[in-house]
Amino acid sequence: MEPKRLMHTLRYYFIMNSTKRGDYIRRKRIFGKVGKKVRLPQMLIPLRAENIFIGDNVEVASGVRFVVHDAIHGVFNNMPGNKDKYREHIGRIDIGSNVFIGADSIILSPVKIGDNVVIAAGAVVNKDIPSGSVAAGVPAKVIGSFDDLRRKRLEQSR
Repeated sequence: MEPKRLMHTLRYYFIMNSTKRGDYIRRKRIFGKVGKKVRLPQMLIPLRAENIFIGDNVEVASGVRFVVHDAIHGVFNNMPGNKDKYREHIGRIDIGSNVFIGADSIILSPVKIGDNVVIAAGAVVNKDIPSGSVAAGVPAKVIGSFDDLRRKRLEQSR
């Protein structure tokens, strides 16, 4: 891990408030973009974090991983007899506003998660999720609507 990323990870890890962690990532410009009221868990700063863009009012639960690159090029480049040169695949993750990403989810690039979206715990997001959706599963699929879930939770809160 390069020294700058290590220092950011160490400083970030010791911030005990999830909103302050989001503020730190925004202030230090570690991600491509971080909106207001973003709550992030304690985690390692992802490699190629500058390719992660997050809107306003986003909650990321514990254990979520953002993957904006792969390493398969190393396997292809080192195959016996290979004469081709493969490059690392680097993508972008875009997360809209008013999004909740459940615990232990994996967000793979390149994907766009729209506004007003809930990603269920343990989901693997490998394709775009449209605005106003609830998505779950491996791979993640739309299973409901954001507004229906919101209404259901309001009923449960009464």
